[in-house]
Amino acid sequence: MHTRLIGHRGARGEAPENTLAGFHHLINLGIRAVEFDIRVSADQELIVIHDDRLERTTNGVGLVREYTHAELSQLDACRPQWPYWPNAEGVPTLAQVLALLTDFEHIELEVKPCNDEDQAVIVQKLPALWQQFNLSGRTRTTSFDLRYLSAIAKHAPELTRGFLFEHDFAGNPIAMAQALGCSSLGPHQARCEPELIQQAHDAGLIISTWTVNDAERAQELVTMGVDGIITDVPTQALEWLADS
Repeated sequence: MHTRLIGHRGARGEAPENTLAGFHHLINLGIRAVEFDIRVSADQELIVIHDDRLERTTNGVGLVREYTHAELSQLDACRPQWPYWPNAEGVPTLAQVLALLTDFEHIELEVKPCNDEDQAVIVQKLPALWQQFNLSGRTRTTSFDLRYLSAIAKHAPELTRGFLFEHDFAGNPIAMAQALGCSSLGPHQARCEPELIQQAHDAGLIISTWTVNDAERAQELVTMGVDGIITDVPTQALEWLADS
């Protein structure tokens, strides 16, 4: 079995996360699998950023959803994370990112937990982008947010979905994924053990685990049979998984 190497927020340990520069870095490594995050701007555009606030990853201040996508595009989303990065780039729209990833074989679009208004915007707009960029068969939308997964299943059941869960999730993740009509599980890597992987596969579920930044743990996960390893350090991970 081949374990897929997936860049986390592009390649956040090697380039500014969730930026076009970061996705170009992944492309230059020859990797065509990626995970990144979706939020909503003030003018209801789908944009690519992890946090609900701007301070950690940009030179902006305040809530992401209080800025239009044009205003977000004028921020510097590179050098606050990487002070010596040569170029400034703004927060990209989802459409801009997907236009860059036309030859990617695997894309995971994580929708962060959000309020009802933002959720409704994502549920409404994501299916059109799915069709526009031919995402079927190579993409899934993932989330920790059960309300979002339920809503997108109801509105656009053709969109492949994945259920994410933390290391301290108390329920039965396989049963939860099945109840939501998901095709994949995204466990924190600390939750991965052979029994869970086998049970998930027996249930027809794919496993992509996060965030794996250690060579020894990566090899353990490959041995367990995980389908995908999401990593911040894809350059190193290429060496870890060279023989997998």
